[in-house]
Amino acid sequence: MDSPRDSALIICDMQEGYRGSVPHFSSVLATALRMIRLARLVGIRVFLTEGRPSIYGSIVHEIEHEIAQLPQELFGGSFIKTKYFGHSMKLTQTVTSKKFRHVMVCGVEAHIGVRVQTIELMKTGVIVNVILDGISSRNKEEIAPSVATMRDVAHLNKFIAYFGTSETIAYAIIGNLKVPVENFLALIQTESQSISTGLKNLLGSGDDTVSGDSSEAIE
Repeated sequence: MDSPRDSALIICDMQEGYRGSVPHFSSVLATALRMIRLARLVGIRVFLTEGRPSIYGSIVHEIEHEIAQLPQELFGGSFIKTKYFGHSMKLTQTVTSKKFRHVMVCGVEAHIGVRVQTIELMKTGVIVNVILDGISSRNKEEIAPSVATMRDVAHLNKFIAYFGTSETIAYAIIGNLKVPVENFLALIQTESQSISTGLKNLLGSGDDTVSGDSSEAIE
């Protein structure tokens, strides 16, 4: 990432209706909140999507609270999706028109909203960073195949995509932007327990994990 101005964070469908049905929702939420705080720290634009809010409810209040702490210019808006299997075409067009080169994606569900939004972004030539400790699905068995599909799409079409943890991606951002690290290190230290818990819940050993090198780049 050359500059905060060419980077964005997209948080998919973190709505109240998923809170009780998505495994380890609290860990996905903790990662999303951490990435918003990082975005505020370095000046990255944040976007939200909402899938059929009449059914799945509003954005969870924790994210709404964190979004409210952002400077106005760093919140790009919340994009409502009306098709269950769709992505936000308007958001994809916004990312393209704003000439963002790097986009980080997290949220739910991994096999629907996250997968489709990521693939549509890839098609525009954007470099996508999928945050592996920031995605989940109601059926946990869907997560690993969904990540594999996104990797395959990137590989077969020669798109550039990165699949890594929130901390790995955060360190890459800080290193590339060459910004002062003191506040960033304080953020990581403050959330070290949350990071550890999220990694164990979402990427720990077992059949429900996301397989493969979590820092792999596909080009």
